[in-house]
Amino acid sequence: MNLNILTYGIYSAITALIVVKVGWIFYKNGAHYLHDLFENDLETADTINRLLLVGYYLINLGYVAVSLNYWPAIQNLVQMIELISQRSGFIILGLGAMHYVNMLWVKILKSYLKST
Repeated sequence: MNLNILTYGIYSAITALIVVKVGWIFYKNGAHYLHDLFENDLETADTINRLLLVGYYLINLGYVAVSLNYWPAIQNLVQMIELISQRSGFIILGLGAMHYVNMLWVKILKSYLKST
């Protein structure tokens, strides 16, 4: 069996599971922050939350799909495990960074909306 195809399948399954699970957690818990920001307009808060979830999925799953094009040829099992670990770790670090950037924007937006 071609190790590249096996590696692509394992990597895609792992990262899709991580992205979907983390996205759903952000969606459920992020609603509280958005309801606090838009306390007079909960429908807008829910709409923004859904748009954020869709954008999150498109960016992350799109990156996963595009990144497969730039992989080297896999020669052995050790290289396969190393590459899956490296690429999955990069996705996880990216998700963490995106979360902190989003929380910074929520804080900025909240201070702006509360001052006006």
